[in-house]
Amino acid sequence: MNNDAKMKVTNSDLLANRNKYSIDILEKNIKHLDEKILLATQTLTAEFCVKYILDLDIEGGGEESYIFDVCYISEFQKHITEKELQDLITVSDDL
Repeated sequence: MNNDAKMKVTNSDLLANRNKYSIDILEKNIKHLDEKILLATQTLTAEFCVKYILDLDIEGGGEESYIFDVCYISEFQKHITEKELQDLITVSDDL
């Protein structure tokens, strides 16, 4: 087993090491990482954002419910277009 498989990453690690961690490492640690910190500190893929960060269930009306929408994600992840995210949402809805 390689070190990446066992690596535990914290929010502090993300803040101290911008754009350092692979998607694989982030996925293995996703349960204890903050979405806002992930968006602000790491380069993510559109697939990762749709799977782990995007929250289209804004019906709950909570104060932060709007935050993880397509526009918010694309603000932090400039390399991802809103169209890419929308296309992935459409594909996942079709499955």
